Amino acid sequence: MAKKKIKINLAKPWFDRREPEAAYRVVKSGYLISGPLVEKFEREFAKKIGVKYAIAVNSGSSALLVVQQALGIGRGDEVIVPNMTFISTASSSLYLGARPVFADIEMKTYGIDPEAIVKRIANLPASRRKKLKAIIPVHYAGQSCDLDPILKIARKHKLFVVEDAAEAHLAEYNGRKVGGIGDIGIFSFTPSKPMTTGEGGMITTNNAELAKKCKLIRNFYDINKFQWHEFGFHFRMPETMGAIGLVQLAKLERAVAMRMSIAHRYTKELNKLGCIVTPYERTRKDINFQLYTIMLIPGALSIDRDKFIDELGLRGVQARLYYPCLHKQNVFKGMGRYNDNEFPNSIAFEKNALSLPIYPGLKNKEVNYVISSIQEIVKKYKT
Repeated sequence: MAKKKIKINLAKPWFDRREPEAAYRVVKSGYLISGPLVEKFEREFAKKIGVKYAIAVNSGSSALLVVQQALGIGRGDEVIVPNMTFISTASSSLYLGARPVFADIEMKTYGIDPEAIVKRIANLPASRRKKLKAIIPVHYAGQSCDLDPILKIARKHKLFVVEDAAEAHLAEYNGRKVGGIGDIGIFSFTPSKPMTTGEGGMITTNNAELAKKCKLIRNFYDINKFQWHEFGFHFRMPETMGAIGLVQLAKLERAVAMRMSIAHRYTKELNKLGCIVTPYERTRKDINFQLYTIMLIPGALSIDRDKFIDELGLRGVQARLYYPCLHKQNVFKGMGRYNDNEFPNSIAFEKNALSLPIYPGLKNKEVNYVISSIQEIVKKYKT
């Protein structure tokens, strides 16, 4: 008998009655912006990450813009970023007039490769090395990347370290929460994240001067009512988002634990198939499984990754590549000449990686369905 097909989305937010109730109270109060709930959300988030300051904004992409402007990054400067990440990690620099410099990833955490950073810096002309201002390591899929060597490189070359922890809520590195280890960090709260405010983002730092600048930049750089001292943005977080954020923050540990449970069920079964690389775990505290990303072993199946995703889709299971290589994106033409040979790991990832459904509301029968669907595909196409 044919297996009944069901629809399983890649991600879903985890809400109960408390989120709409919190948002409704804000709407009913009429206090929609610059209110006490956003300020409370900032304080509580800072405590959760273990930093002195948290600054709420309207998106993670906005956070990257604000942070780099606060660091003085602008026209003519250069910023090292991983070649595999969401576009705003790199486009935020471009928006400010700086040039993103792409470096390859490593194949355990899929974070930026410290050796690739060293090589990239060494290969830059001296005139461009002088313009380097920062490194933006990304904690991909909620997995903390290898920060210690990156911090060492940054100190040697007097560069800022901006942690892109957009996906890495509660993930740790050597016992410390990411987003609080570099000079400054950012988080995102879009619906696929371990916690969401719809849109929204947060900046985290222990530097009082940077925190002050970020607060000014997110609000037009208004130093006193209608006194605009420098260029700023309209990036404030609305009160409704702050209210939802407080509810979600209170559930964050539980949400991560549920993701962890699902991920370990996937890993146990998929490791038996002999054709899939499952996510690396340095320790269980170092990853939140914002995504569950697997790699197909080249040559182990008679189909490629895209066909594998199509086969899952035919069975009602949504899967997707997160993310393609940035050096090939049209928006970055003119940012320098790059060759695919410079990015063997990013290219391999782009060709063979896919992410599977994972979120707190995913039911046991749905997890089993995803696993059995993959088992069917592997049985059909294994070489």
